[in-house]
Amino acid sequence: MNRIKGIVYDCLLWLARLGYRQKPLQPKLLIVRVDEIGDYMLWRNFLNEIVASPKYSNHEIHFCGNRSWKSLFEQFDASSVNKHFWIDKIRFKSELRYRYRFLQMIYRQGYTTAINPTFSRDKRYDDSIIRAAGAKENIGMIANTESVQPYELGYDKDLYTQLFDHPYKPLFEFYRNRMFTEFITGIYSSVVDTKVASPLLPPYDGLPEKFIVVFPGSRSKTRIWPVDNFVKVATYLYEQKGYTAVVCGAAGDKIYTDAFCKAYTYPLLDLTGKTSLPEMLTVLQKASMLLSVDTGSVHLAAAVGCPVTGIFNGSQYKRFAPYPKELSGHFIAVYPKQIQEELANEELVRSKYEFVIDLPYSLVSPEQVIQAISY
Repeated sequence: MNRIKGIVYDCLLWLARLGYRQKPLQPKLLIVRVDEIGDYMLWRNFLNEIVASPKYSNHEIHFCGNRSWKSLFEQFDASSVNKHFWIDKIRFKSELRYRYRFLQMIYRQGYTTAINPTFSRDKRYDDSIIRAAGAKENIGMIANTESVQPYELGYDKDLYTQLFDHPYKPLFEFYRNRMFTEFITGIYSSVVDTKVASPLLPPYDGLPEKFIVVFPGSRSKTRIWPVDNFVKVATYLYEQKGYTAVVCGAAGDKIYTDAFCKAYTYPLLDLTGKTSLPEMLTVLQKASMLLSVDTGSVHLAAAVGCPVTGIFNGSQYKRFAPYPKELSGHFIAVYPKQIQEELANEELVRSKYEFVIDLPYSLVSPEQVIQAISY
């Protein structure tokens, strides 16, 4: 079935690249970043260096992003580009007409250069957009092929005219992004962290004086930590330190936040579905800590200096977590006991934990988290 879908998608892409195409009066650059919130937060501070570099200073700059974090881009980064487009990845995958029209719209822009700063490139999303752009110069990374099916290997042959490679692994994603930016621009990068400038944050009032943010949900069901565990840790933090729990999440997390609110017996404030992503950054900036599983929330918190206590299972160790001290001085990553010793073995990390692994997050006990916090 997936092979048949792939053939259909390839045919749509071929059709989308037929017909009229603009002939721009100046060079036109497309930057494609359609992965998730955490990926964007680990990259966004490099955008200005790319667009301001002498190499692209005379270009019209367009940006294609994931609409799930559109509000973040519009709040902090929209002024860096001339035009931006937003992809609904669910519709792009499931609605053929939507997919065709989106790719056709990209093709008709008449780009001269396209940049894909994604390490885990995906044939059906970002690479399809790059191919639709039809630029003479395409710049990307030699990809992590974990999600590529065996029958699709080599699909991107001749798609990119320049490819960046950094063979040493594990490598924290922020540093990979910095090296890729230097590869693109030919200039040393001065970006040193993922921080969001405080003056750009929107106001948000009505918060408790002393609180933690509890983020019990995840879009991925495989990353769920039992609600009772969140309750135990939040109870400890209230009883020992007096922290009120501020429960956060998107509307889709309501099943988990409702369960937490029902089981938790101490004061709380439920903000589920009530904050935009920029407002969420403000809430996190004012919080004493974030308690969350491995989601984009940990990267949002790190960007505003909020201490993080995160529950992880070892997947992609040192690529996305734990944060290096120089990027976040208060980032606690808690792993299941049975893999904690393995994570100290660098060779094993490279062979086993470079990729996503199937290990339940529930193997992390609330007692482990409480012990980590109490140090």
